[in-house]
Amino acid sequence: MERAPQPRREHWAALLGAAACALAARFGCPIEGFDIDPNMVEHAREKAAKLGLAGLADFQVRDGREMDFGTGHYDLVLAEGGALTYVGREEGIERCATLLKDGKTLAVIDLIYLSEKVPAAIRNAYEEGVFSYLTEIGYRKLLEKHGFEIVHLSLLPQSAWDRYYMGMQRTISRPGGFVTPEFVASMEREIDVFYNKGGMHHVGYVFIIAKMARGKQVKPGPKNLRVPLFGRWP
Repeated sequence: MERAPQPRREHWAALLGAAACALAARFGCPIEGFDIDPNMVEHAREKAAKLGLAGLADFQVRDGREMDFGTGHYDLVLAEGGALTYVGREEGIERCATLLKDGKTLAVIDLIYLSEKVPAAIRNAYEEGVFSYLTEIGYRKLLEKHGFEIVHLSLLPQSAWDRYYMGMQRTISRPGGFVTPEFVASMEREIDVFYNKGGMHHVGYVFIIAKMARGKQVKPGPKNLRVPLFGRWP
């Protein structure tokens, strides 16, 4: 089953390739990127080639649910956007724990719900009958369950949402663009829900840095801890 209209996946590919290439360029370290979609992989390869990073950044068509490198293979695992949506967050975080060397880093960038009670109109716009999302507390518990210690957790500010939706509005409004009518309708509905139906108060984008603490007793975080939203506590 297709998770979302193809143009949105290509937009994610640009973001994913940019992050991987930025790491390779900044630290001079080898990067391995995987995705099940050949279009996303090809887009990332082209980006790496343009930046002269083809020797460092290697992108392959692989199914994240079937990857097996044994235990402790990587120093950093970066799970952006829909990566864990596709694999499944429980299975995905468990797999990340297996892939990482002890004491090394997991970086997660993902959409979350800001509370358990999210209106149906908002859920429908973001889940599209396919996806599902955790709350911040749910993410904390999942990471702790698999032996991660959270060293940083924050929400993207409102300005980041504004930049993203302004860019998407330009994309879907451009005559003769590559987007499908289905994608245009989906994005228009999402933008409307976010700004006009209270979506900004129920949906967030979280950035988490966690360390693999294999064999170490991880102290659970407070059960009711919340991250600040727009400078206030929700």
